[in-house]
Amino acid sequence: MNDQSPPGSPLETIRTEIDGIDKQLLALFAERLRAIDKLAGLKPSESGLPIRPGREVAMLRRLVAEAPAPLDRDLVVELWRAMIAASLRRQRMFDVVVGGGRGDPTRLFDIARRHFGARTRIKDLGEPQAALQKAAENPDSVVAVTSWPAAPGVGAWWPALSERRFHNLHIIAGLPLLGGTDEPEAAVFAASQTEEAGNDVTILIAFDPHHRLQRALNETGLTGRELARAEPRVLVRVDGFIGLDDPRAAAMSRAGLDSVRVLGSYARV
Repeated sequence: MNDQSPPGSPLETIRTEIDGIDKQLLALFAERLRAIDKLAGLKPSESGLPIRPGREVAMLRRLVAEAPAPLDRDLVVELWRAMIAASLRRQRMFDVVVGGGRGDPTRLFDIARRHFGARTRIKDLGEPQAALQKAAENPDSVVAVTSWPAAPGVGAWWPALSERRFHNLHIIAGLPLLGGTDEPEAAVFAASQTEEAGNDVTILIAFDPHHRLQRALNETGLTGRELARAEPRVLVRVDGFIGLDDPRAAAMSRAGLDSVRVLGSYARV
């Protein structure tokens, strides 16, 4: 079918308008990347991953709130996640490894790709423990994306998170960032500090042989619930942000739990 339109026709006028908008968008994208380069140049030179999960969520929330019609939430998040991924690559290259256990590996890979960008190197290692091990061994250059620790049907792999070999890894995001379910589908683990974004959720792991979790939550003034249990370990969801060295975690130990560890926190858009 011939799709050519005569010059000056309404169809050709709109196409010309779109071409002009595309040119403006390209210029703005380039300007944004140049600003990112300036920002990176002002930061002290240091090792480690350049990911700022709290800032990323806060920025996406603002953009979603300010987006005019007909932009919808999904499109805003998809576009800006691509730009965030490009900005991260300009600061430091890193790899993403995926481990879903008995979950759907295609779905998990797709979630990781949408979050970290099409040009990021992503490899499926099969089991969550294998992905975590790779990230633990390469803290400056590898991020692990696993099935959500308490997700049904993926196997009870989460007790391995109490092992010392994984103590340098923390949950820094729950994916997808936009989701209608109570719990995320996937967790991002990295050797990075956690960040508060507002409306955060913190995940703890502890030894609770005497089933004193609720008492410990009550005595420390925290609101939370048990996510999963594999005796004597318990996985706990707590409302709000708890830092890695927050004294409330130690207070939970004094209230009857053993070896309480903050796995990390996440916030969603």
